[in-house]
Amino acid sequence: MAHIEPSIPGRERQRVGEPHADGTVAFHVPEYHFCPRCGTRLVPRPEHEAEGGAIRPTCPKCGFVAYYNPVPAVGAVILLDGQVLLVRRAYAPKKDQWSLPAGFMEYGERQMDALAREVREETALVIHSGYLLSVEDASDDPRAHALLIAFLVDDWEGAPRPGDDASEVRWWPLDRPPADMAWRNHARVLARTREVLGG
Repeated sequence: MAHIEPSIPGRERQRVGEPHADGTVAFHVPEYHFCPRCGTRLVPRPEHEAEGGAIRPTCPKCGFVAYYNPVPAVGAVILLDGQVLLVRRAYAPKKDQWSLPAGFMEYGERQMDALAREVREETALVIHSGYLLSVEDASDDPRAHALLIAFLVDDWEGAPRPGDDASEVRWWPLDRPPADMAWRNHARVLARTREVLGG
């Protein structure tokens, strides 16, 4: 039987087992030593009885299991006349480098609500809607293995000004972003934007 590979315009095929796009193969893994529920020291135990199950820090008293999962983040691609709005980071990590308006989601937040909050905090813009653009591993963040959910935002209002953890906001040509982008996955998102828009 022939295998037919469908092609989706503007989308890159991802294959199982491929290395991370930025070449990073190891992520910073947090280490928990005590149970957040009862304070008992965690011990390494297999998650399941089956052979080959993952070894996870587990509380022998209450059964809490520490899962080290990726942390979801959202980022906005905001365009105006062929330019993209970027923010200069005011704090470490990556202080003084440029990034998309972006940040970590809060527990219980919807993606677009988290995006609207982050954009408002960093740029003072109010966004109303956008399109899912890309989902990218953020493997160069020393704080966590983040998973960036990037949106192309086309419905926004206001005048950008820096706030929260941004020291500056600036419009950059989409085809000539700054060389000192803070995160490699943000640079990939901009490349994806150019591809989707045919630029």
